[in-house]
Amino acid sequence: MRFYVRSSFLHKLFKYGLIFFFLIMLETVTIPLTKEGAVIPDLLLCGVIAVGIGEDERTAGICGLVSGFFLDALGGTGLAISPLIYAFCGYLAGVFARFFLRRNFLSYMIYVACGAAARSVITLAMVYGGQGAVPLNLALRDIILPEYFLTVLVSPLLYLIIALPLERKNKQSLKN
Repeated sequence: MRFYVRSSFLHKLFKYGLIFFFLIMLETVTIPLTKEGAVIPDLLLCGVIAVGIGEDERTAGICGLVSGFFLDALGGTGLAISPLIYAFCGYLAGVFARFFLRRNFLSYMIYVACGAAARSVITLAMVYGGQGAVPLNLALRDIILPEYFLTVLVSPLLYLIIALPLERKNKQSLKN
């Protein structure tokens, strides 16, 4: 029994590997060095949802699982639930894009807003799980809401980089 790997699969693996490696490095190394606050936009969430919109749910789920694992490993938090969160958000974005809303910018922004809200709830749970002495109003004002709005504000850039080229490629392949 032989195992064959298609070159298109290797090309896709290499392409998404580079994109998500770049996003992980931005999120864990570059942005914390240039920004003085503790709030960093969730670039991986936007990227995984963009793959779900532009490609399919399986690819987005795999990208979310692998990139979440590397984010936790490189971010210094150890193994947390980030791989499951990113895989779930990417998979749901792909399924919803296929069945409910069309694959366009407006649906992408709706998915990012919902994913960022879910991520904010998890961040709030992590803040209270690690440091229970933080009042809710300070946690919302200083961590949760700025992270949510920064993630939503940065997300159109990742749509332009990831989902829009995939959308154009898919439209051309449907015409042929």
